[in-house]
Amino acid sequence: MKQWVFGFLLVVLCSASGFSQVNTGNIIDTVETDQGPVLLYRNFTWEYLGDEPVMMSSEEDSTGVFSIGWNTEQVFASVRMSPDSIHDTVLVLRTGDKTFVMPVTGKFLRGFMYSHKGLDIRMNTGDTVRAAFDGVVRYAKYNRGGFGNLVIIRHYNGLETYYAHLSKLKVKVNQVVKAGDLIGLIGSTGRSRGPHLHFEVRYHDLPLDPMRMIDYDNGTLISDNFPITKKVFYPNDYNVNAVYHKIRSGDTLGLLARKYHTSVKELCAMNKIKTSTTLRVGRTLRVR
Repeated sequence: MKQWVFGFLLVVLCSASGFSQVNTGNIIDTVETDQGPVLLYRNFTWEYLGDEPVMMSSEEDSTGVFSIGWNTEQVFASVRMSPDSIHDTVLVLRTGDKTFVMPVTGKFLRGFMYSHKGLDIRMNTGDTVRAAFDGVVRYAKYNRGGFGNLVIIRHYNGLETYYAHLSKLKVKVNQVVKAGDLIGLIGSTGRSRGPHLHFEVRYHDLPLDPMRMIDYDNGTLISDNFPITKKVFYPNDYNVNAVYHKIRSGDTLGLLARKYHTSVKELCAMNKIKTSTTLRVGRTLRVR
């Protein structure tokens, strides 16, 4: 019966399908067809999703979340901001009909560091990857910068989540998704040493530690609200347990990396130096 009704809508209302924008406030359902997703609206009209631009209602996009910096061709869509220029605010992560779903559940490999801006979670090739929050797909294609097959979803609070190294993309740009929707399959594309998900959370292109908002062990949010301050972008800068090392004769970055169980890349990023930087005796470097 549902198929008959849908077919009737397609035939009778075909003249109404010439819209130029997607308004998520009026969508009541999404139906998959051989030609791609079809959106059904409250006024009983429909249209194929295709690659149409996204338009939110004034209530949904009063701050320009889905209009400012909406770039479907570049990974980083906004003009990079300094953490110092972002005013303290509180983002709502979960409220009413908007919830959270852990994208995957697997073995935790690596977390957020100076030289690594997300979480790496080991999975098997072909495993399902799901959207963490409700939002709209801003980017969905192969990225030559190392991410491989990459999906980026922008959410209603301004956050963006990144899902990298996928073997298959299951969404298209401008597609409206709900938390828990299938968006891709686990793979090892791009700069990857095995099948896993690289998951990032960014605000105005600035990466922040997902572990500050997600209880990984339980697959839930730590809180429904998330305060944005300068500290969330570089949390290790404010680590009271930081460890420092005073350079002595014979010290090299390689020796220090082995001694403190880290990497030369991380040491350089942490101290904002290059691998060619001369380590002068008496200088203090942060090593953890």
